[in-house]
Amino acid sequence: MEHVTILDFIVFCLAAYRITHFLVFDKVFEPVRRYFVVRDFAGPLPTFTLQGGCIRRFIGKVLVCHWCAGVWTAGALAFGLWAVDSITWVYTALAASAVLSLIETCWTKAVGFPEMIERREP
Repeated sequence: MEHVTILDFIVFCLAAYRITHFLVFDKVFEPVRRYFVVRDFAGPLPTFTLQGGCIRRFIGKVLVCHWCAGVWTAGALAFGLWAVDSITWVYTALAASAVLSLIETCWTKAVGFPEMIERREP
């Protein structure tokens, strides 16, 4: 096994964070996520309805749990490092995206901007 520096590890962790956040939380992935699980945030606690058979239900369980999705994401990224020599530039881009999203979240919370609300014309 090749020696992993602390910088390599940080980039790997940030890339895993970004992919996990994309899979579990980001709106742009919602249409795909809805194939596996339907989320309902109408009540005091969110509810999740798993869709389909055994495999779809398993994927749905992973897609509602950031801990679960993080484990599978890290495993897939580790496999990518092993299988593809030139993939580190992709991980670096994902890590940069993660840092930018964390900075934006901190900035938004610090200056009091309201959450982004999707508004639709009637």
